[in-house]
Amino acid sequence: MLTIQVCVGSSCFLRGSKKIIAEIEKLIAEFQLDDKILLKGCFCHEKCTGGVTVMVGEKLFTGVAPKDVEEMFEQEILPAIKGDTECL
Repeated sequence: MLTIQVCVGSSCFLRGSKKIIAEIEKLIAEFQLDDKILLKGCFCHEKCTGGVTVMVGEKLFTGVAPKDVEEMFEQEILPAIKGDTECL
């Protein structure tokens, strides 16, 4: 199972973490990946930038904006899930 953590600390919250979480939830439902992704809120990774910090597995992304989520999902999350299922 792939774990995605979205920072909900005060800085990231003010920069849109709630919108990012909602967009990720929408994409998880759209692709029917509820059983393959664990979406969690987390607190500061101490990498505050101009956007939200998101961790996909062990990979950290900083400066994520709500408009970036769909591209991140297609380029990072879907391939990570495919890689996980190929190992089973």
